[in-house]
Amino acid sequence: MMSPLKTLTALLVSAPLLAPAADVSSNNSSSLSPLVARPTRATSVLPIGPLGYSPSHMDKSVSPRQDFYTYATGNWLNSLTIPDSESDVGGFSLLKTALKHQLLSITLRAGQGGFAKGSPEQQVGDYYRAAMNTARQDQLGLEPLKADLAQAVAAASPAELARFSAEQLKKAGGSPLLMAWPISDAKDNTRMVLVLLPGGPQLEQNQYTDAAAQRIRDLYVGYVTRMLRHAGDDEALAAKRAANILAMETELMAPRLTPLQGRDPARTYNILSLSEAQAVIPALDLGEMLKQLGVDPSTRLQVMDLEGLKALNHVLATRPREDVQTLLRWFVLSANASFLGQPWYGMADEYQRQRDQLVRSEPREEQTVDAIAMQLYHPLSQLYVKTYFPDSTRREVTAMVGHIRQEFETRLRANPWLDEPTRKAALEKLSRVDIQVGYPKNWIDFSSIDIRADDHLGNNQRIAAFTLKRELDKLPLPAKVERFNSPKYTTPIAVNAAYNPSYNGIDITAAIVQPPFYTPGADMAVNYCTIGAVIGHELTHGFDSNGSRYDAIGNVRNWWTPAASSEFQQRTQLLVDQYNGFTVLPGLVQSGELTLTENTADLGGITLAHAALNRALKGKQLPKVDGLTTDQRCFVAWAQLWTYKARTERIRLLAATDFHALDFLRSFGPLRNLDAFHKAFGTRPGDPMWLAPEKRARIW
Repeated sequence: MMSPLKTLTALLVSAPLLAPAADVSSNNSSSLSPLVARPTRATSVLPIGPLGYSPSHMDKSVSPRQDFYTYATGNWLNSLTIPDSESDVGGFSLLKTALKHQLLSITLRAGQGGFAKGSPEQQVGDYYRAAMNTARQDQLGLEPLKADLAQAVAAASPAELARFSAEQLKKAGGSPLLMAWPISDAKDNTRMVLVLLPGGPQLEQNQYTDAAAQRIRDLYVGYVTRMLRHAGDDEALAAKRAANILAMETELMAPRLTPLQGRDPARTYNILSLSEAQAVIPALDLGEMLKQLGVDPSTRLQVMDLEGLKALNHVLATRPREDVQTLLRWFVLSANASFLGQPWYGMADEYQRQRDQLVRSEPREEQTVDAIAMQLYHPLSQLYVKTYFPDSTRREVTAMVGHIRQEFETRLRANPWLDEPTRKAALEKLSRVDIQVGYPKNWIDFSSIDIRADDHLGNNQRIAAFTLKRELDKLPLPAKVERFNSPKYTTPIAVNAAYNPSYNGIDITAAIVQPPFYTPGADMAVNYCTIGAVIGHELTHGFDSNGSRYDAIGNVRNWWTPAASSEFQQRTQLLVDQYNGFTVLPGLVQSGELTLTENTADLGGITLAHAALNRALKGKQLPKVDGLTTDQRCFVAWAQLWTYKARTERIRLLAATDFHALDFLRSFGPLRNLDAFHKAFGTRPGDPMWLAPEKRARIW
């Protein structure tokens, strides 16, 4: 099961700005009209080949004017196969595989024991030992969940439903009904608000209704049926209840904000008093829930999804009591299945394997490392940084940050379409972007969590309780910015970089500062157009159609004049139109609207990186290497970052939900807007890679 807080995290944290958002395969045809990414058959052969830029990855038999993606990456694409336990393979996933081996090595050393209680080594090691002690988990069965299951089937009144939600937030980090989490106020980030967000559904929004997702729905109903049957229902009753759960979740999900709407402060910034929020959802006692969480009832509340909350209230008020209790019981089972013994763990693992169309699941050791990275993210990150992240790399990348920032400032000052008031505000915002590389100045202290070598479920429950209490204790104190602390997205062991508009800051993680994104001492053309483009990508996010809603100190405020705003929208519309024209599977078109912010950042990233490279070289070209000029190596290195193959289901999912364009498109989509790209490869009108000058987006 996905983390119960996945939906909340997606809304509260800026998008994972360079996470692998594009799951596409090789396209070896000489024509790219229409541009279709064909899924590639997976095999059990593990991917091989060096990470990072290499001319050997190229297929120079293909013209860059016809198919730049295959020209830049074709040989590497042909050598890659999707592992049986993965839904994709490419530069990102290969780096993640290499990282996982590093983390597993650290974890196994910690698992040998003998470390002081509360130390990162003890916590990581004992979590691992508990997770791998399957005999102990099998012995316990459902016994550890007895009280939670009893509470689920007894909850009926608004107060009981509130107490159940609060208890699950503490133990599981989420709730099938209502979730609560403190964040900084979007319009005054010196203070905190408590976000209320409906929980519940476990599929993506589109998977409840899309015809192409019928296979997923059938799998899900079968999974629920098996879980309920093993929990005591007979076959017929379990099947009936599973169908009801799907129907309820479909009803709950239908009116909720779409992923794109969820990023719009105008839709999500709904500040209410307790009485006002209670009027939206009378079927659940909010006062009792806040009491159980230890939250002052006078706390400012932000209801992010009003219609979603109303839908939850309707389900609670109109559905038979038995249906609601089954939904709660199902949540307890599914949220904890991966921490239990057989048959629970096996059912959850098999459902995920079938859902993702994998031939086999990841080994348990690797799944456990993934869990540690999500749960004990700073203890494991501390060990990783100490072992694998040299200070020299941090200094070198920090220096490049300064170069890219300086280039952006130069371009802002000379920008031909900005008027002076907007230019002044943009320069102020750029000057205040706080960019940090590698790891935080202050680590979160996890040492008080009692991690035991024989209590896997309990370890996860104690981590969830610690995390929730730590966050709730921030109320009503002034907001405090914490860096590198979003599991999966911005911890030092996440292969990612991210811009957060709420404090105008960028985290570039330690894990991403290695091949293919950065190689110490490598060709300047390569490093600038890989990690340099990452830096530029993040900076541009402060000035895309989402980040531009926030001012220099991270508050939602319109700092644009009407004239500048109109010009900006006209220029970004060119990107929307371009990406709306890309077909990624037969009958499936990339959404230019959904991916606009990331496409803007990709364009800004490679534009800034290329310009900064030329500034560093004082306009001179380095000698050719393997027959490629400096500019050609720059653009090929960028394209090779996005080498990727994926299964059809993965492509469909990300095309519907991800703010990033598919990787296949990221490899060349931004480049077609650069005059320097067309000059470097001699594209002409009529070439598939050609884009007429008047259609090229020139933004930052």
